[in-house]
Amino acid sequence: MVRITKMHGNGNDFVLVDEFKGEMVPEKIKPDFVRAVCHRRFGVGADGVLFVQPSSVADAKFRYFNSDGSEAEMCGNGIRCFCRYLVEEGYAKEGKVRVETLAGIKELDVWFDGTWWIRVNMGRPKFGRDVPAKEEVWGREFEFDGWRFKVYAVNTGVPHAVIFVDELDFDIIEPARFIRYHDIFPEGVNVNFAKVVSKNVVEVRTYERGVEDETLSCGTGSCAVVVVGNKLGILESQVEVRTRGGILKVEVNDEIYMIGSASRVFDGNLHLSELQGV
Repeated sequence: MVRITKMHGNGNDFVLVDEFKGEMVPEKIKPDFVRAVCHRRFGVGADGVLFVQPSSVADAKFRYFNSDGSEAEMCGNGIRCFCRYLVEEGYAKEGKVRVETLAGIKELDVWFDGTWWIRVNMGRPKFGRDVPAKEEVWGREFEFDGWRFKVYAVNTGVPHAVIFVDELDFDIIEPARFIRYHDIFPEGVNVNFAKVVSKNVVEVRTYERGVEDETLSCGTGSCAVVVVGNKLGILESQVEVRTRGGILKVEVNDEIYMIGSASRVFDGNLHLSELQGV
């Protein structure tokens, strides 16, 4: 059996596996395990899996796998859940928490006032070829099924494409997949459609690479939208981001800060032998 914890950040949900004191899922089967446990009928169901591991340079090491078994550098909603777990389990203290990720060491503030809140220093955004992209994508026009739209690309821990639209009441999947798999993005890209409500409020829907579907919320995507909107002058530096799963607050200066909550839904035991595909 494998001990698991189910958590979510604004409806972006995760299965967390604690490997702080030792490996629970062998490295070679981690992708298969992730695909199986994330299945919403034959497994637990989740957008991804978080592995808590020891670190020699921070309080803990953050490993994040998308539901398709691919490992990603960062996940904004996931790292909030991760840090709440660290504090609750005694691996870190409430206040400042340092986490090692594939996108570098992230510093977070964690506090409880009846709700768990986590403020994440997401680091500096990257542009141009560092997204990565074969060439800079900044206001580049794409056309899909007769619809022309401008795309802005930025890396806020993982690569994101941002498109501002007048309304969000449409099926984002097909146009998002067109951009996600476009050959200008050699590693693929997450895709965000955003509607500006005011200079301090924006609504966002996100299609996530690796999940290959729309998620209820994406932390790095919310940050990407604010970074692009601020750079274009249509959003201020402090913005309320409204996602389908809830609200995030994003601050943009030289670095990006994101504030949101994290929910711990249940703890339990997973029968590894019952998972199909593992």
